[in-house]
Amino acid sequence: MWNTIRNASEGANLPGCDVPYIFVLRAVFLIFSALCALALADAGVAQAQAPAGLSPPAGARLQGVVLLSRHGLRGPTKATRCAPATSGACFDALASRPWPADVAAGHLLQEGYGRVARLGRFYRTHYAALGLLPGGACPPPDAAAFTADRSERTIVTAGALMDAMFPGCAIPRWSVSADVYKGPSCGFDPALAARAAQAMAGGSWAMAAAGELRAPLAAMDAALGPFSAAGCAAHGAAAPCALASVPVSADAPGPIALATAPSEQFLMQYAAGHPPDQVAWGRLEAASGRPLPEALTFVSTIHAFYDRAAHMPKYQAVKKGSPVLARVLEALEATAGEGPALQVFASHDDLILNVAGMLDLRWQLESYQPEQVPPGGAIAFELWRSAEGESMVRLVYFAQTITQMHVDAVLSDAAPPAMALLPLPACETGADGLCPFARFRQIAREAIDPACVGKPERSSP
Repeated sequence: MWNTIRNASEGANLPGCDVPYIFVLRAVFLIFSALCALALADAGVAQAQAPAGLSPPAGARLQGVVLLSRHGLRGPTKATRCAPATSGACFDALASRPWPADVAAGHLLQEGYGRVARLGRFYRTHYAALGLLPGGACPPPDAAAFTADRSERTIVTAGALMDAMFPGCAIPRWSVSADVYKGPSCGFDPALAARAAQAMAGGSWAMAAAGELRAPLAAMDAALGPFSAAGCAAHGAAAPCALASVPVSADAPGPIALATAPSEQFLMQYAAGHPPDQVAWGRLEAASGRPLPEALTFVSTIHAFYDRAAHMPKYQAVKKGSPVLARVLEALEATAGEGPALQVFASHDDLILNVAGMLDLRWQLESYQPEQVPPGGAIAFELWRSAEGESMVRLVYFAQTITQMHVDAVLSDAAPPAMALLPLPACETGADGLCPFARFRQIAREAIDPACVGKPERSSP
């Protein structure tokens, strides 16, 4: 199975897309571990208990699940070595100390594969306990489907989930398509999107920087330290400078936009198991006055704030998210019929936020900021059939906490990942979070702009 995933990744025609040999060794180890774990768990899976606060709806039967997942832990999406540093496109152009460069830009870390596999094994046992999946045997050929775009990190994330959930099984229904989450431009105007982001940020980036983001930005300023001369020039500041020197105005986010990527990369360093002195060059605890896990949550305020403003306003959410929500709805409609009981879409944080903006979703997960999209986490669109025979939808967010990722914790219904029920404001859901599927379909169709939805050409290796 892993060789198939690797071949698909190599076919993406991306620079450096060949999966490192260590990934193959890691995959073999994880598959072996998954086989052992599933064999041990198989006998007792029917007795597994649902995580606290997420019990099965009374009298309902689970019909299917569509997972909209973010990829796992990755390296920085921009090149991390600049020689000479002539732009703001790499961290060496910012911090005077070199940024670690142990993975190709944007590629999944080997630890990212392992953490996603942990979630995959949890999904298998959790949904087997709810009667959706077989406890230990391979599923029928048409029971599960996996989809990714052509990013290396989503392809390998899909592979990690597949191998962990169904080790040693042939899963014929999986596809890789460059445009699966894309549609026509449908009149997208970056200027309108920028104004919508500014409005969601409170109307003024400068006010946000001086208000709720002031302390997190100060901590990031101290952690990043002085910029190189090229970094100052690239971001409109005279040398010597630092993050605090970068101009910010009502309509220009300046240091907020600049700090968002390194604040999340610090979190990914820790989540990958790096020792504290290797996270943010060992500076973040002193810079924030907090223990490292709490410091990471604290500076994540910047990343969550900026990404929420950038991707959740209705304008850009509809323009960019319509193809994604259309795929999710199509998958749910197939599951309600004779389609796969489990469908997995490996995607990106901006797309999840787009869908959330379209549906007005809100969440708060343990160790994260509101509406933060953790690496590897997923929104589960669960399709239930009530005792009266009505199809119902429930949305649940699953993600490992920062500490669970750091220690590579084993997950189970007894020791679950962070989770949250996501009520649909447009649907009168009760405490169980259930929304009639007919109503969910109506909400989704009203949110989707058909002009923004394309029909991707799906490729199956």
